[in-house]
Amino acid sequence: MTAQRATALPLVLLTAFAFAAPARAEEPSDRLARLHSALDADESAVRLWWYGWAGLFAASGGVQTGLGAFSSDPAFRADQLVGATTSWLGVAGMALTPVKPQQRWESLLDAPVELQLRLAEAELRDRAHRERHVGGWLDHTLCAVVALGAGAYLGLHEKRVSSAVMIGVTDLVIGEIELWTVPHTAVHAVEALDAESQR
Repeated sequence: MTAQRATALPLVLLTAFAFAAPARAEEPSDRLARLHSALDADESAVRLWWYGWAGLFAASGGVQTGLGAFSSDPAFRADQLVGATTSWLGVAGMALTPVKPQQRWESLLDAPVELQLRLAEAELRDRAHRERHVGGWLDHTLCAVVALGAGAYLGLHEKRVSSAVMIGVTDLVIGEIELWTVPHTAVHAVEALDAESQR
């Protein structure tokens, strides 16, 4: 029994030392590679979201503008032109949103690693900040104002109640879907970095 204890003692001490020893710090180059990957993933998600919605609004606005301009039916023309107006407002909203495709920054690759680390993390945190603030109360309010305005115009001015309800509800739903699909890739990456730093 004594011999077994003597044999096991070095193994126990070695195991305890391994768990007590601090974890190997992440190399700067590894951390930079992770930040680059996070920025690239965020860029891809934002490009897909931004160009997808901007293209959808622009196509809808173009088609409805054309249909309204060349229609001889006043009621149909009113529906199309109101729909086109809300679509072009959607394009304007995409142009003004703080979450949009960014310029690539490969020019920083010649800078020292420490500088690249600071700039890459600052860029990721800035993107996360912008992503968090899209879809706040102001954005939802503007979405509702546009939808209610379109519906009110058709219902009160054009006396087209069914069109007013359909276009108002459609605009509200589409606007809310756009806001709820804003990418949060940078937000999740920053949360992961912060969780690691607290360990």
